[in-house]
Amino acid sequence: MNSFKQALNHFKGTWKDSLIFGLCATLIVFLVRYIPYVSAFLISFCLLALQEIAQYKVEKNAWPRELFHKKSLPSYLITSLILLPTSVLLGSAIGILQSPQALWMTAPLSLGLLMLAVYFYFVLSHSLRFHLETNESLGKAIDVVGLVSIKSFKNYFVLSFYFAFLILLSSLIAGLGLIAVLPLLFYVGHFFYLEIKPLVLLKTQKA
Repeated sequence: MNSFKQALNHFKGTWKDSLIFGLCATLIVFLVRYIPYVSAFLISFCLLALQEIAQYKVEKNAWPRELFHKKSLPSYLITSLILLPTSVLLGSAIGILQSPQALWMTAPLSLGLLMLAVYFYFVLSHSLRFHLETNESLGKAIDVVGLVSIKSFKNYFVLSFYFAFLILLSSLIAGLGLIAVLPLLFYVGHFFYLEIKPLVLLKTQKA
């Protein structure tokens, strides 16, 4: 996968910044898990915000001074709500993995749930970015990116499997692996978006 290789190369070239970013991202994800009632929503929102930070860092080689404009914040909130079931899937997958049952029984189900979570994360984060970049309605952006993901299902499947497996391994070592996995996930999200953007634009023109 070209986007995965690009992300790895970027990680290697900026490994200090990437690990610091990964540490901050991991701490944020772990902390918001313990906020009652709204933890799943906050995880969704934080993942989208961290994705934007990573995108800015890759493109500008600097940390953003501000994240959201007044016009983009509602789109982030709406996408976070749509992403809510994905955060629930993620939590369920980790919960199953941490159950007292044997690993060989829990790992396959956990891996499958994680793959679904990563797949929908890519689709929705790409939809949000396309919406913000082109001013297409958020609903249409989700529809078009969703159709492109079906046509490019092999690429989405492979990347979803890679990260589901890496997240699963991270969960087995108390989540410490997320310090490296999360920035890599965000970098791949950025490069993969650039890879599929021509297909999304073409699909939009035909719609």
